[in-house]
Amino acid sequence: MNLSRWKLAAGILLGMAAISAAIAPVVPAFPYARFSVLTPPGPAEPPPEAFRKIPRLINARHKVVNGDNVRSIATAYGTDVRSLQSTNSNEFIFMSRGGYIRVHNGKGLLYEVTANGETLDGIAGRYLAKGRDLKSFRAEIVEDNDLPPSALLVNHKFMKGERVYLPDVYVDLDTYHMPLRNYGRISSSFGMRYHPILKRKIFHSGCDIPMPIGTAVYPARSGVVAFAGWKGGYGNTVEVRHKDGSMCRYGHLSAVKVAVGDTVQKSKTLLGKVGSTGLSTGPHLHFEIITAAGKSVNPMAKIGRK
Repeated sequence: MNLSRWKLAAGILLGMAAISAAIAPVVPAFPYARFSVLTPPGPAEPPPEAFRKIPRLINARHKVVNGDNVRSIATAYGTDVRSLQSTNSNEFIFMSRGGYIRVHNGKGLLYEVTANGETLDGIAGRYLAKGRDLKSFRAEIVEDNDLPPSALLVNHKFMKGERVYLPDVYVDLDTYHMPLRNYGRISSSFGMRYHPILKRKIFHSGCDIPMPIGTAVYPARSGVVAFAGWKGGYGNTVEVRHKDGSMCRYGHLSAVKVAVGDTVQKSKTLLGKVGSTGLSTGPHLHFEIITAAGKSVNPMAKIGRK
C-alpha cells in the first residue's frame, strides 16, 4: 500500500473511532442472557448498569468493598433493600469487606431451590401472601421466570441450585440484633480465654461488652422470658427463648426489668441494665446465644442473621 492510500485508510479508521467515542456506551442484552434466573450466572461481578438497563431479571454475586452498604448496593443494581435482605436471609447490619452477596434487579425474593424435584406449586404455596390468589401468583412466577406455559399444567419441577424469582415476596427476617443501642468494643470474645478471676484458661461461651452501669439492655431477638434472676457467676441474668427454640442470655446485670413468661420485642422491650454482678471485674454485658440443641455459638457471627 502506498503512502497516500495508507493515510486515507488511517483517516477513515480514526474518523470511525471518533464517531464511536461520541456515542454513549450501550449495554448489549445478549451477553447477559446467561444471568437469567434459570441459567447459571456468569462472571461474579457484572457491571451494575447492566442490571438497570436490561428489562429481564438477571442475578449475580456482588463483592463487598469499602464504603458499601445494603442501601447503596440496592440502588446500584436497580432493586430495593428488602429484596436483597430476603434473597440473602440477612439484614446486613454488618457488611464484611471482601464477602459476597447475591444481587438481582427484581423487587421480591430470588429463591434458591434446595432439593431436586421442588415444584412450582410447592414453592408458590409456601410463599403465598395472605389475600393473594394462588392461581394468579403461579402465573406471575411462570411469566417473570420465562418458564414455558406448560409449567402451569404439569406442575413444573426444578433442580437443586436453580433460582426462582418470586415477585413482591419479602421474607420476615427474625434475626439477631445487638442488645445495646450503642457500644464501643468487645472486651472478651467467644472462645478459649484466660479467666481474669479464676486465673486459668476456660471456654468463654459468649462475648463481653463493656458499658457504663445502668446502660439499657434490649432483646437481640423477640421471644419469651425463660429465666430472670440470679444465676451463679452470671449474676443477675435474663434468658429469652425464641420461637425456633434458641435462647439468648444476658448476664451481670445491675437490674432486671422483666419476669418469667413475659413476651419481649426485639430492640424495644427493656430487659435490664448493665452491671457488674456475679463473677465480674467491671461493668459489662455478657451476651450469649445458645442453639435449640443447647450449643453456644459466637454471638457476633449471628448479628443480622438467624
